[in-house]
Amino acid sequence: MNGSNSRFFDLKLSNGQEFYQIGSDQGLLPAPVALKDVQLAPAERADLILDFAGHAGEQIILKNESFETMQFRVSRASVPPEARLPTTLRPVARIAESAAIRTRDLALIEVDDPVARPMEMLLNNARWGDPITEKPLLNSVEIWNLINPGDDSHPIHLHLVRFQILDRRNFERFAYQSKRQLRFTGPVMPPDANEIGWKDTVRADAGMVTRIIVRFEGYTGRYVWHCHILEHEDNEMMRPYEVVAAR
Repeated sequence: MNGSNSRFFDLKLSNGQEFYQIGSDQGLLPAPVALKDVQLAPAERADLILDFAGHAGEQIILKNESFETMQFRVSRASVPPEARLPTTLRPVARIAESAAIRTRDLALIEVDDPVARPMEMLLNNARWGDPITEKPLLNSVEIWNLINPGDDSHPIHLHLVRFQILDRRNFERFAYQSKRQLRFTGPVMPPDANEIGWKDTVRADAGMVTRIIVRFEGYTGRYVWHCHILEHEDNEMMRPYEVVAAR
């Protein structure tokens, strides 16, 4: 789990060996994913399997870019017969886009002062105390387009629900900032293999529209969605949403 207030992790092993991710925020992936590095935004989680067979007696460092974060000291002692990672884990049925009854365009806005210092961070240009604008129906499916015209990547977290990442796509930021016109400049990019599982936090990168599909199940009531960079959510980048019963 990345419990940092704002740091994004890019973790890899000093000897360059592969490891396997088997789970993300909300449980197991459909199958293990072989990686040589894993990126974690604040609040993202990853279940990893490291195989130290063939490295007896070595000292292996888990690094975050140029920083050393952990040292593994591999024992020289013998171990029981080698365990094997299964090729499949838990099926994750994809939510069909056709199931969505509504699509929302939600902008991640940074308001700067005259010398380009951020003064406010807003979700859909609204503050915490403004009227609630997102009122999904209980047990309905929606697609949320997270539009990020700024310079920061925002880890967006929704309370109550789990969701799936649909895709990401670059767009022309100036056209959006000046005229609110969404002009795509690149192809649709599917989620990474280790993002195929159930999520509750998604990395919404700068200059991209990140699409998620959500089923609002469980309970009616008021919940929150927010950027998980603490300085951002404390500076208005947190909004309530309300799950309402269908009439």
